[in-house]
Amino acid sequence: MTSSVPLDYTPPSSASMLLRQDEHDALRLLIAQRRLYRRAKRWLGLRWFGMLVIGLAAPVVSVMNPDLAVWAGAVAGLWIFLGRTVLVFLQSAITAKAAATQEQFDLYVYGMPESIDRSTLPSLEEIAKIAGADDRLEAVALKEKLLAWYPIKKTDSGIVSVAISQRANASYADRLLRTTAITWGVATAIWCVVLVAASFVAELSLLQFLAGVLLPLLPAFLDIVQYVVGIWRAARDRGDLARSIEQRLRGNEDGIEPNDLLVWQERLYGLRTSTPEVPEFIYKFQRNANEKAMHSAAGQLGAKAKKAGQ
Repeated sequence: MTSSVPLDYTPPSSASMLLRQDEHDALRLLIAQRRLYRRAKRWLGLRWFGMLVIGLAAPVVSVMNPDLAVWAGAVAGLWIFLGRTVLVFLQSAITAKAAATQEQFDLYVYGMPESIDRSTLPSLEEIAKIAGADDRLEAVALKEKLLAWYPIKKTDSGIVSVAISQRANASYADRLLRTTAITWGVATAIWCVVLVAASFVAELSLLQFLAGVLLPLLPAFLDIVQYVVGIWRAARDRGDLARSIEQRLRGNEDGIEPNDLLVWQERLYGLRTSTPEVPEFIYKFQRNANEKAMHSAAGQLGAKAKKAGQ
């Protein structure tokens, strides 16, 4: 691994970046990273499917046959173990590849130097295989709404366009992560209320409730809590980065220097590799609203940056 970040980085013009993000070399990376993230989310989906089955079946089995309560708890514990070892390893390995591929897309569009060799970056052949045939790249990108990925405007300076794009990336993920945390939190709270109500209706004793309902679900519940806490932490970190870039764009602090963009890019990469995955259905459900908000915010910040003389 090498590290040699040049201090003379100069962002390309906004017009150039606007074209670069839709070139075949860029689309190949963008399509590959999206498909890699989907693969990682499949492992996440398998993990949570197991949790859902345990959450629905364990209380029923334990109430119908209290002798099976211990076995229900054992199955839940085993799934937690597999989820936190094998499934997390597979998911993390693919996420690391996706993050490195997404980083390559950013570096290509922004014309940034590669300061560090990412060992997790897939080979050129692997990326090409994942993305598919070159003559289908534009069609796939159009179908998956990947064209014009970043809200770049020709009238903005290159340094402002990169900063706005970096902020858009952080802010977009921040909103998505918060939505995920709220969704899981609300779903978990509702499920807990339903279980308690059902236990009262079934007239379970305290011992039956503890042994047949609470204990089998406790490992899964703790895993969900840890996941939600991780999501909130990741959202907070993204939000902090977005606000930091926004303050510089507004001209409230010193003007933006090219080296600031390199620092922010490195921070984004770190967040991408450490952030828990967001379920695909939440991403799709929120995508249109989040993209409209992203473009609106980008237009406002571009205007404020001009007023600040950037």
